[in-house]
Amino acid sequence: MGRYLTLLLGLAVVAGLAYYTLKGANPLSSNVDAQAQQGLQNVRKEAKRIEEDAQKRVDETVKKATPEEVGQPSE
Repeated sequence: MGRYLTLLLGLAVVAGLAYYTLKGANPLSSNVDAQAQQGLQNVRKEAKRIEEDAQKRVDETVKKATPEEVGQPSE
């Protein structure tokens, strides 16, 4: 019974070391997740700004265009 317990504890240690090695950081730390979330929020904000800027330019272009250029028949 002692051998099985030792084997089980050894496997747990090896699995823990493998997990730690693959994660590259303390597995209990959520600091990496917070940094990833912050980076994702920055990307979302920048994408929204770019989309708003593109829509603003489209609206300005449509205002400057004549009705024939837009595809509306003039009467």
